[in-house]
Amino acid sequence: MSKTKILNVRIDPDLKKKAKKLAEADGRSLSNWVTKLIKDTVKAAEKQGQFDAKDEEA
Repeated sequence: MSKTKILNVRIDPDLKKKAKKLAEADGRSLSNWVTKLIKDTVKAAEKQGQFDAKDEEA
C-alpha cells in the first residue's frame, strides 16, 4: 500500500498558474505546496478542537 493517495482537483487555469508561481517561490512543487497548505490548515483545526477521535479514521 502506498503512503500517499491521489487527489484530483479541478481548478481555474489562471488560479493554477498563480498558485504554481507561489509554490515555485517557496521552493516547492505545486503538489507539495498544496499538501503543505492542507496540512497547516488541518493542524490549526486540530488545535482548535474541530476534530473528534472518529474523524482521525477517515
